[in-house]
Amino acid sequence: MLTKQTVSEQFIHFFWRQPKQDLLHLIFPSKCILCSGEWPSNEPICSFCYEELQFTGFENYTEPTELDTLFWGRVQLKSSFALLYFNQNSSTQKILHALKYQNKPEAGRILGKEIGLRLRKRADFNDVDVIVPVPLHPKKQFVRGYNQSEELAKGVSEITGIALDKTFIGKLKHTGSQTKQGRFGRWDNVATNFSVNNKRTNYKHLMIVDDVITTGATLEAMILSIHEVLPELKISIVSLALTK
Repeated sequence: MLTKQTVSEQFIHFFWRQPKQDLLHLIFPSKCILCSGEWPSNEPICSFCYEELQFTGFENYTEPTELDTLFWGRVQLKSSFALLYFNQNSSTQKILHALKYQNKPEAGRILGKEIGLRLRKRADFNDVDVIVPVPLHPKKQFVRGYNQSEELAKGVSEITGIALDKTFIGKLKHTGSQTKQGRFGRWDNVATNFSVNNKRTNYKHLMIVDDVITTGATLEAMILSIHEVLPELKISIVSLALTK
């Protein structure tokens, strides 16, 4: 039979043996960003909700995907990949909202790792030598506290071992939300909004990481800005989500 003394001693022993992060999750369990249920892990999505995510499965495609065809006739791409499909009122929308507006940068890093694991199945990404996140204007990044695309890129970089360049390209002006704009409205909003900072580089194949692709206007403008300076650079795009 355990006495109060032995129980106390065991708790103290347990306390000092546990990693600090594990102990914090034991005392203050995380909440799943989708179902709000308590989840004793540092991962932002519980295993039940994870099974319900709308994965694209693009890592298994041998034919062009809808993301590939979205950019046909617009810009030259080497390869493309998106992890999830995006629909209104879907789990993906909740993830993006948490990532962008609820101070959940860790969700970006963890989902970026998932992207990295799936890219390992794609031989067309094997020669990528640098990862570049879609930049935020400094004002917007200051208000948010981080760049959600950069957090995704960190996760991809950690799994793939590909270097991350956060300063390769910058955003020149602060633009408002493009959520309610059509393709041409979005294009007008970003057409001259990027500037390549590193114009002397040995990069051969660059991977751009974005959070969500709707019309592709932002990425189109960014790629055109890069190719204007470095026309021979191969460019691939990777996104957390693609609008379906």
